[in-house]
Amino acid sequence: MNNLSILTRSQLDLKKWKQTISSYPHGFPYASSWYLDIVSPNWDALIVNDYEFVLPLPSRKKWGFNYVFPPEFTQQIGLIGKKTVSKSLLKEVIEYASSHYSYLELNLNDKNPLRFNQNRTDEKLRKNFELDLSFPYEELFSNFHKNTQRNIKKTQKENLSVKKGESLDNLIATFKENKAKELKNNLISYELLETLYNEGLKKDAVELVEVYSGESFLGGALFLTFNQRKVFLFSSLSEKGREQRAMFYLINETIKKHSGQDLLLDFEGSDNTSLGDFYRRFGAKEKLYLHLKINQLPFYLRWLKE
Repeated sequence: MNNLSILTRSQLDLKKWKQTISSYPHGFPYASSWYLDIVSPNWDALIVNDYEFVLPLPSRKKWGFNYVFPPEFTQQIGLIGKKTVSKSLLKEVIEYASSHYSYLELNLNDKNPLRFNQNRTDEKLRKNFELDLSFPYEELFSNFHKNTQRNIKKTQKENLSVKKGESLDNLIATFKENKAKELKNNLISYELLETLYNEGLKKDAVELVEVYSGESFLGGALFLTFNQRKVFLFSSLSEKGREQRAMFYLINETIKKHSGQDLLLDFEGSDNTSLGDFYRRFGAKEKLYLHLKINQLPFYLRWLKE
């Protein structure tokens, strides 16, 4: 029988926490304590035995009920440990967590079992795409879709260049001007993104890459790096950048720069078919992870989370 406990952020042994999440091969950055401190300042954690496994629990309290939610800019969390996560352990952990929270919504990670209760109606599989960069660039390029190869070759005839960004100003302004209008009610917390970027700089965990045509900003991307995983966290593209295929250029240059390294390029989704196909055409492999929702709120509040 495993010893399970739920601790508040202040009760955690952060040294043991870091050892556990760092021991996870190609682990996810979202479980880093500094990251969780920003996206969910009052987060809790479920601990199995003596930090043999850990489960971050981004949590809040509303109307007197404690609930767990998936924070913004946090794709996958899940149960993380020094050994393989079994279906029985995951089931035990989720049942224990759900006994402490009235509402539990979690994105597990692709190392966790994809199903642990076949009869649940609140489990949904979601898609991510990853590219193993450990191969030579020529081999990686040969695995690109032919259309992607053609688009990259066309960008090489343009006057494009990539530069290290110094602030998120251009990235965010371009996103607001172009992509944000498509999001309807799905608003982006730009202040939160700025905080992640600034703290990530201190941790040497972020990289901002921008694409220019001469002196004209076309687009950019913010990458988050942890434990041999490089996450495509946020990006934007101007209309001119779209016309000049600037994102093809940026991703190809990133792959070229990091080729031959023990590194995963994590595109962070997506369930959107066209976006998923775009990543897949760079040779990225589809990875599935489980989205879980357990709603135990009183009936008069339950509909708010349906």
